[in-house]
Amino acid sequence: MVVFGLIGLAMCYIGLAALGLVPDPFARIARRFPNAPMVFMGVLIGGFLVGRPFALFRQMFRDAAESGNPLYGAAAFTLQSLGNIVVMAVLFLILSAVAGSGVRRWLAARPARIAVLTAVALLVAGAFTFLYWDVRLLARREILPWYPTAPWA
Repeated sequence: MVVFGLIGLAMCYIGLAALGLVPDPFARIARRFPNAPMVFMGVLIGGFLVGRPFALFRQMFRDAAESGNPLYGAAAFTLQSLGNIVVMAVLFLILSAVAGSGVRRWLAARPARIAVLTAVALLVAGAFTFLYWDVRLLARREILPWYPTAPWA
């Protein structure tokens, strides 16, 4: 819960920095190490992928640990990540085909639109992650007095 909360808050901060509302945390380090922002995002995404507490992933991780074979564990995590990448790539290709060149021309006309789109995506993902994994879980344990839930949940 804590890790997901930190990931969500980090995504929100980076989104606000992309909009120029807060200082860019990578401004100084990116001059010396230009790939630092990408590495950090990779760490955030990796932490999100590895830390999901769903039963299927817990079982996969438990199986990898119980096997005692680090090669098997690395292969299991790699295949799980590759599966996520393939799903996202297919969705991206479908979106590109549907949206077509009109969206590309619209984005290229003003490069600031790409920054705004990136910032909004980070803010939405970060807010969702923080609310879903921290606020919701605290409300379920009756530590927080409210959290909107569907009537069938």
